[in-house]
Amino acid sequence: MNADFESAAVSMESGYCLWVGAGVTRQLAGTHGQVPLWSEITAELEWQAGIEAPPGADFPHRLQRCHAAIGDVEFQRSLRRRYVTELAVAVLAQVRRALDAGQMVPASMRALAKLGALANPIVSFNIEPFSSLMLARPGGPSRVVFQGRNGEPETIYQELSDRHQRLVYHPHGLATAVPVMTTQQYETNAQTLAFGQAIHAAFANTLAIVGMSLDDAYLREQIALHRASLRSVYWFNSAFPPALQAWAEAHDVTTVTVPWADFWAHWSAVRVALDEAELARAWYATIDEAAAEAEGGPLTGLLSGDPARTAKFPPALLAVLESARNEGVQRGESAEGRLVDGESPRAIELALRERMFKAGWSLPRIGRSFKSA
Repeated sequence: MNADFESAAVSMESGYCLWVGAGVTRQLAGTHGQVPLWSEITAELEWQAGIEAPPGADFPHRLQRCHAAIGDVEFQRSLRRRYVTELAVAVLAQVRRALDAGQMVPASMRALAKLGALANPIVSFNIEPFSSLMLARPGGPSRVVFQGRNGEPETIYQELSDRHQRLVYHPHGLATAVPVMTTQQYETNAQTLAFGQAIHAAFANTLAIVGMSLDDAYLREQIALHRASLRSVYWFNSAFPPALQAWAEAHDVTTVTVPWADFWAHWSAVRVALDEAELARAWYATIDEAAAEAEGGPLTGLLSGDPARTAKFPPALLAVLESARNEGVQRGESAEGRLVDGESPRAIELALRERMFKAGWSLPRIGRSFKSA
């Protein structure tokens, strides 16, 4: 069934479970960076590995062949560079422009915040954490969680707060930690709570699917299997291939064809109250994460700087920091800083921090924890 955008948007005003994909990441990047689709990154990795795509193979099988050809570290480094590091630079590039225009937060981020404000829970199929923060954090302290090694839950972002923390689930993991992209990674993760959470989170709820192609057969199977347990399902996209349009009609999924510019314009204008201080904290949390990434990575960065300073550290501390740096390398950190329009990432973060202090707004208290392989 097809629906016009306005009627679908009105029917969602009472809330929904939100699934998001690359279309949301592209809104975050704006005109400052390119966010690759699965088809593009798969083709890039095949070129890097020097292999050709087998006829009819899906993305997880093709990515499995790439993983086997170039190895785990290089595979993760490539994913991280394209999906996280380059995005971090694109996000940081927006800070000065907004501040110079008298805006604490870029106007485009309000649309993300409003889309997330009516969502409970949020499930992101992206493998970057930044868009999750802009969707969830304006509502208060949040956690970005995913399934780590051995099926254990892992947190990439968490605030030091006694308040209830809103969760954003990442069934595909994160390129900064444990991604779930290949057939082997699917086999390890697909039957666990983290991956099944995507559909179970929508139980007895309206489901809104935004910025996703639903090329993933496993997700379509989950929707088909549990469709009776869901309320309305709205799938927003700029176009639908005939085969997926037919699948949607067969499973009572309402497709909503809308240009992305119109979709985001609606959410920019919709009457959803935002706490300005919390919105600013969400933007700061995103920028702080982006700065750590663009500086070379939060783990490898622990031993960066003046060697004379680190030489004074106690041996036990040096051993811990060395272990963290090695873990950062395994997770694909570049260990090389980038300039953003000629500025260091931390100088940009500092400019936003100072503007928040001038406004009288406190910063989010951010804690990070990492589990070693």
